[in-house]
Amino acid sequence: MFRWIKDKVEAFRAQRKLARQIQPKNFKRMAEEIRDLAVLASQLSPRGKEIQQLIRNVIIEMDRLRELADRPEFRRLSTGKKLLLRQGLQESREQLLESIESAPSPTDRLQ
Repeated sequence: MFRWIKDKVEAFRAQRKLARQIQPKNFKRMAEEIRDLAVLASQLSPRGKEIQQLIRNVIIEMDRLRELADRPEFRRLSTGKKLLLRQGLQESREQLLESIESAPSPTDRLQ
């Protein structure tokens, strides 16, 4: 009996956690964070035009995602698609962080 109640409580908690993860406000927050990281990466990365164009594309897509998260169409997306989108956003965030960390120092002097 207690095992059944415990399983139900755990299932409910997992369901609530999933619901929080796929809320539109969380996607907006992630999109804003990734956009800010992309802006920072473009400032730190003096690399070629190809990289700068990719960064600009990321900024544009994050602006679109922020707008899309407010629309009713976004709420109608399946949970699976939202989870895939969330995973893609997390991977993009990690890639941008790696790019920022690997950027050359702006000066040769130690501060």
